[in-house]
Amino acid sequence: MNTLALRSISGIVYTVLFLGAIYAPREEIFFMWCALLGIGAALEIRGMFRLPRQLVFIGSSLTLLIGYTSESSIFFVYAGVIATLLMSITLLRRCKKNQFHKYLSPLYAVLGIFNLFLIYQLDTMWCLGILALVWTNDSMAYLIGSKIGKTKVSSISPNKSLEGYLGGTITTVLVGYILNQYLPLPHWFILSISISILASLGDLVASKMKRLTDVKDSGRVIPGHGGILDRIDSLIYLSPVIYLLLTL
Repeated sequence: MNTLALRSISGIVYTVLFLGAIYAPREEIFFMWCALLGIGAALEIRGMFRLPRQLVFIGSSLTLLIGYTSESSIFFVYAGVIATLLMSITLLRRCKKNQFHKYLSPLYAVLGIFNLFLIYQLDTMWCLGILALVWTNDSMAYLIGSKIGKTKVSSISPNKSLEGYLGGTITTVLVGYILNQYLPLPHWFILSISISILASLGDLVASKMKRLTDVKDSGRVIPGHGGILDRIDSLIYLSPVIYLLLTL
């Protein structure tokens, strides 16, 4: 089976599971799904940086549990945004593997996915629309880049191209316009552009992690995609920022 077919089948299964969690009768099910993804990504990062397994698992689980039971979630929103900004610094050419990056990365993953759950709590349809835009951007950037991509944009991820990024952005805006006809999205055009840009940066952050630790994929859980982090790197990065955009 070729790579594209394998990616497509895995992507369909992943999407069905995600939609099933969103449309489940109780929000606890979606929280558990987000927790599974967040802890899974954090443990993959643990393996990349050789951190203690128990420390990362317990820390990730407690962060999610405290966030879920907290009366106010705003601390976790701002903490997620700060973690995202700090992880962006790692994209600088001079940034090498250091203790700051090593220990922040698992927390960054957990806070990011928890903010997706907070978006779900705001409005289930907003969450669904955002997922559709993220998946559109990721899929079309990959497809267009693999077919016609020639202009390299970053040494962090040499396989990514300007053509792929532009193709992903254009199709994301088009899908945002269509979705807005059925799922009224707040400021759909700004939201679509923001998601496309942030999703691309999230992918680069994950690529930088892998480059710093000399691994190709974060894991092997999802055939054709790699690990959980490889599949949700965009969501982790953009969710705190998009939550702020939606609420402010």
